[in-house]
Amino acid sequence: MPVNRNALIRYRTIDKCLQNRRRKWTIENLMDACSDALYEYEGIDKPISLRTIRMDLNAMRSDKLGYNAPIIVVDKKYYTYEDPGFAITDIPLTTQDLGVLQEISQLLRQFKGFSHFDEMNDMLYKLEDKIYSEHHDQHAIIDFEKNEQLTGIDWLDPLHKAIINKQTIKLTYQSFKARQAADIVLYPYLLKEYRNRWFLLAMNRKGKEIATFALDRMQAITVLPGEPYRLHRSFHPQLYFKDIVGVTRNIGDSPIKITFLTNAVQAPYIKTKPIHASQTIVEHTKDGIIFSITVIPNFELERELIGFGEGLTVLSPLFFVQRIKKKVKLLYDNYFAETNE
Repeated sequence: MPVNRNALIRYRTIDKCLQNRRRKWTIENLMDACSDALYEYEGIDKPISLRTIRMDLNAMRSDKLGYNAPIIVVDKKYYTYEDPGFAITDIPLTTQDLGVLQEISQLLRQFKGFSHFDEMNDMLYKLEDKIYSEHHDQHAIIDFEKNEQLTGIDWLDPLHKAIINKQTIKLTYQSFKARQAADIVLYPYLLKEYRNRWFLLAMNRKGKEIATFALDRMQAITVLPGEPYRLHRSFHPQLYFKDIVGVTRNIGDSPIKITFLTNAVQAPYIKTKPIHASQTIVEHTKDGIIFSITVIPNFELERELIGFGEGLTVLSPLFFVQRIKKKVKLLYDNYFAETNE
């Protein structure tokens, strides 16, 4: 019999609690945590019974779900994992699981070549690599970029639900520049990943423009059921990101043509992995290749260009050259400026 959504939420909540060994968990604590989770994710305002939690613990301990969780009771009162590194998300796939995944993979592969499914290629590679490594009992043969220390990732699920359900939220947020956190009422529209970091694009209740919020700067999220949700009529993700590198866009700015010279070492890398979709070759010179891109300048673009070091020189426009020069000068001063020592 398939496990229902509420049960899965409880299992994942119990798992998260038992992984947190800095706190001692009584069965009452687990009941409260599961009740809070069901209210947060499903809007269910009903306490979890003692019988339900006990059944959940037994189900997690058994091989019924494939978890075989090593749950023990310490001092006849506190629940924890006997293996400190155990997590239900790390358990190996069963033969039945692998069979189902192979069927799904083969089904999805039938759509290869259709432009609507181009974005599924990475997902398929990850899925097939997982199947291969589990089937052959060996390490993965594709190592995808990941950040195990990424903070803020727990906000993905509640934000995703708020966007789908068109719910207004109150966000407790502290940017790197702010001295303290502040509460902001937002209408969330899109989750965006850039360089292994997640961002929310939303509109402030007091504003009219799209703003970007990093998930790793969020401290709390509260859904506001009684607060009307407003759509941003002119926000279209594909158009919004069309003229920028990264996730931040300066409101009111228009794309400009930026040219830069790359030396013989960096030119092949930039040629095969363009900085932006608008990138074109302007000229081949004795010093390298001159490229151009048409974008709205932002912090991410500056960081990208400076990241190529001495292998890239911005040529135009003048105001942007001056901006890059200023950043490079500050970088130089960090290493070579005279000190008072």
